[in-house]
Amino acid sequence: MAASVVPSTNNPYNLIVTEPPSFVRPYVIPDLSGPAVVLINDAIRAPINNLSSGGAFSLLQLNAQNYIRSGYGDLYQTPPHYHSRFHETFFCYKGEVTLWANGEARMLTVQDFGSMPTMQNHSYSFTEPDSTLLAFITPGGFEHFYWNVSVPLVDPTNAPFAPDIHTHFLESTFEAAIGPVFDVIPIFNSQFSYNFTNGTTNQSAPWHNGKTTAPNNAKEPYYLANNWSQRFLHRATGQVIQPRATAVQSGGNFTLSTMVMRGKAANETTVEYTFDVPQFFQILEGTMMIRMMCQTVAMSTGDIAFIPAGTAFSYWSEVAFTKVYLGCAPAGGLSDALVAQAEPWAYGVFPSYFGNLTNSTSA
Repeated sequence: MAASVVPSTNNPYNLIVTEPPSFVRPYVIPDLSGPAVVLINDAIRAPINNLSSGGAFSLLQLNAQNYIRSGYGDLYQTPPHYHSRFHETFFCYKGEVTLWANGEARMLTVQDFGSMPTMQNHSYSFTEPDSTLLAFITPGGFEHFYWNVSVPLVDPTNAPFAPDIHTHFLESTFEAAIGPVFDVIPIFNSQFSYNFTNGTTNQSAPWHNGKTTAPNNAKEPYYLANNWSQRFLHRATGQVIQPRATAVQSGGNFTLSTMVMRGKAANETTVEYTFDVPQFFQILEGTMMIRMMCQTVAMSTGDIAFIPAGTAFSYWSEVAFTKVYLGCAPAGGLSDALVAQAEPWAYGVFPSYFGNLTNSTSA
């Protein structure tokens, strides 16, 4: 089910777009829409880019099969590198993405998360035949590196990636692009561990068998396993928020979370929110309704909404269970507001009863 809209004549813009706008405005872009480029076997899209976010952040989506090219170590991977300006995060949307940072690594499966602050040596590899990586990067603009080392993806089927189309690695172009201009600084002869047991190279830290935690600073890379890190229940609305990066881990530059929500009750009202930071939603499961610019859009799996600062919006789940990935830059958006009025919660889903509906759906 693609995004659909209840049309309105009260605004000159249709919320649904087929590619990211070149200026800041609210929009919803359906899954796998917009221009794509291919780098060997990776299909790369930027549903939110530097222009559409006003420089606040970029949200890139990389779709690929398991790497088959020659590379580094036993698992083929991107060349080790670091960034001096960009804080890069990795969210496994589906499949498996192996992520190295400094001396250790994790195999990220569905909805696992990794954070790579500036100056941190890292690398990644797609390790399942149909995998998707979401890269939220601040500030915006990192997509320009990919645009300069790739070729346009021409695929009439609009598949996530084209497994039967292989492009020649543009070695000279790649070598010209690495360095300070695009802020990709290679680390030659970097040594990474490939001694994985149960998806991790660090047997002293839990990975899908115990609580994973984020550091209390913005300088260390870290990994969080899906539903194995801190969660909060906003009881009145039945929303469970799992922070992936807070102002503490981002130096105040952004917030990222996943959130599950129950279906809206018949007697439940929705509240209109307005924040002074730009933010996004991406649907992971279910169907979420979002209303802004006098239009209501039904968003399904993979669809993305961009909400500029100062834009009034409301949202609710149209089905029994919906899960979203959401974030903002700088910190101070919806998930921050919800967590501020939430309680610690031990479970990955909402309670089996309704909260206090007299409080409607306000945060």
